[in-house]
Order: sequence, then C-alpha cells, then structure tokens
Amino acid sequence: MRPNLDYYMASLDGWPFEVGVDMAQAETVGHPELPFRAHVRLELNHPTEDGLCTAEEEALLVAVQHEILSALDGDRNRLVAVVTHRKARTLVFYMMDRPEGEHPVIKALDSIQTHATKVLCEEDPDWVEYREFLYPDENLRHQILDRNILREFERRGDDCSEVHSIEPRFVLGDEPSARKLAQALEGEGFAIKEIGALQVNGSGEWQVIASAMSPLGLAVLDEFRPRWLDLASGAGGRYEGWSAELIPVSGANNNHGAAGHLSGRDEDYEPTGQRAD
Repeated sequence: MRPNLDYYMASLDGWPFEVGVDMAQAETVGHPELPFRAHVRLELNHPTEDGLCTAEEEALLVAVQHEILSALDGDRNRLVAVVTHRKARTLVFYMMDRPEGEHPVIKALDSIQTHATKVLCEEDPDWVEYREFLYPDENLRHQILDRNILREFERRGDDCSEVHSIEPRFVLGDEPSARKLAQALEGEGFAIKEIGALQVNGSGEWQVIASAMSPLGLAVLDEFRPRWLDLASGAGGRYEGWSAELIPVSGANNNHGAAGHLSGRDEDYEPTGQRAD
C-alpha cells in the first residue's frame, strides 16, 4: 500500500517544510468512513540545522515507514502525506478508527526502537487538513512538475549548470490579452519568443512563449515561477509550464545542477511523461 508521493518544499514558522503528498487522494477526500486524522510523529535522531532529514537517516526512516504501512489495512487506514519539519518526520493518515489501544498503528510503533514516536489524532471527516493545508496550490503543483522535469533532464545527461534558454508558455483568451502579457513580461526583463493564435477546437485562444537565460535549477525556477503566475493572472491567462533544450555534459565538469536544484529521494521520482524539450 505504498502511496505515490509527489514532493514539494515550502516554509512554515520560519522553518523549511518538505511535504510528500499523495495527490490522487483528492478524488476521494471527505469519505465519512475515514473520519479520523492521525499524525504519526517520528523524532529525527540527527536532523540538519534547518530541521530536515539527512540522507543517512532517510534510509532508516523509509524502512520504519514501510514497517508501519505493512501493519495496516489499506481499506481502514490511508496514508495521504509525509511531512518533514522542525526535526521530525510525520506520517499523516486518515483512519476508520481512532488510533488507540490495540489499534495496528499503535502496535507497530511499539516495535520501533530506532526513533521516539508520538501519535496525535483529531476528527476531520471532511479532510480539511489534506485539502486546505497539504494539497499543493498552483505554485506548488508547478514546483512538483519542475522537480520531475529537472530529474528527467539529469537522467538524460543534461549539464544543468550551463546557461539554458528557459521558455515559459502562457495561454490567453484573446490577442489583446496576449499582447498585454507580452508587454508585462518584457517589463520584467524576459524576452518574447512567440505570440500567436492557437487553433485548438476553435477556442480562439492565444499563446505567448517567453525566454529567460539561466542555469537550470529548482532555486532558479522557484524565483521565476511566482512572477510568471502573477503576470499570467494579471493578464487574465494561465501559465502552462516551461521547456528548454537539453545541453549534454561536455566533460569539462560533472556538475548536474545549480544550488538548490533538487531535494527528496530518488525512489520518490517516477517518469512523468513530461517532455524535456
């Protein structure tokens, strides 16, 4: 019953906040048969200075998580997120029964000797925490896509430290809106590569493709992305993501990314079908 988690980074109370969320659960939120929200908290033994998990401890935590999940009935207990924040790893479940007494999660935690544990539980039949706090907003959904695409660039041997032409794409309802957005983008220092009509099902929409010259890295995209989203919204359109040409490593260096490129674990990334072109 290992969930398919997508990871994003944010901040909370001045601390970095890493969330792995099962976004597919959005289709089933609010099931009354799973009314209890349980936080299974594992205190980190050797946290980083910013309260996150080291690579060395991560492997042990993955094993602990597997042990907990193996003890649970997937129809009665659903893992929706894994959160790392302020020196702790928290597994967030929605459950049919309150986790107390002989509940399987309590019994599973009793056998764990590697980490101090704690379970907190509240009623949340509408899955408010999942929908309003854990589920990513538009900016963070694009961050998830960016991470997956950057991982694919690395897999293809791209030298992310080289300057790329990063080309964000926007879709607008009409030509005046497209021209308005293009002007706003240029005012923010981005070049305009294309403005044109989209002949898709007679929608009458227009697209704008801009360009930013920069190394590829999540820190870079985290800086660009909010600006692109705000500019698109201000023009009444939507930001559709970015593309870039792959630049193979030349052999001069083996640096596959700028600072802040990726975090998370390799096993949490699966091919997404996103084009890296």
